[in-house]
Amino acid sequence: MIEPERIALLQLGSFLVLALSWQLPAPSLASNQTLTPPVIGSPVVNHYRQSESEFSAGHRGVDYSVEIGQGVFAPSNGQVHFVGTVVDRQLVSIDHGNGLLTAFEPVCSSLLAGEDVVQGDLIGEVCEGEKDYQPHCPQITCLHFSVRKDSEYLSPLWFTGELSPSRLLPWIEPNQDQAKPWGVP
Repeated sequence: MIEPERIALLQLGSFLVLALSWQLPAPSLASNQTLTPPVIGSPVVNHYRQSESEFSAGHRGVDYSVEIGQGVFAPSNGQVHFVGTVVDRQLVSIDHGNGLLTAFEPVCSSLLAGEDVVQGDLIGEVCEGEKDYQPHCPQITCLHFSVRKDSEYLSPLWFTGELSPSRLLPWIEPNQDQAKPWGVP
C-alpha cells in the first residue's frame, strides 16, 4: 500500500505538471491539417501503439474493419507518393505536404505516383494481397492506415479527431490521522 504522504506528493506533482502544461502552446503536429477517415462507416479495430524505438514492436497505424472492394478515400488534398506492392500487399501513399505522409494497405489503385488528389477522392479499393499474403488482421478484413510527420509515425486518430482525450483521476484526500507534515519521516 502506498503511504498517504507519497499519495499526496504524487498528486501535487501531477497537479504541477498539469498546471504547467496549460501554460504551453498546444502541439501543432498537423499544421492545421485535418484528415478525414479513409473509409466510411468502418470502426477502428486495432489502435496505434507507439514503439519504444525505431525498430521495436508497436503498431504504426490503425486498422479499420472493412470488406474486400470497399472504397478508400483521400483523407486530405495531396499528391500520390507511391502505388505498388510492398512485401506481399498493395499499398498507396499520399504526400500531403509539410512533411505529412499517409499510407493505406491493402489497397488496389489505378492512380499513378505524382497524381494530385483532393480530400474525399476515391483512391482505390480494399483488395486481397498476393498469394503468400499474411492478413494484417487474422480474423477479419482490415485496412491499415498510417500517418508519418517528418518521417515519424504518429497516431492517425490525432489527425482525424477520433483520438479519445486523456482523463484525470479524481483527487484522493490523504487520511488525516496518518498524514505527517512534509519532510517528516
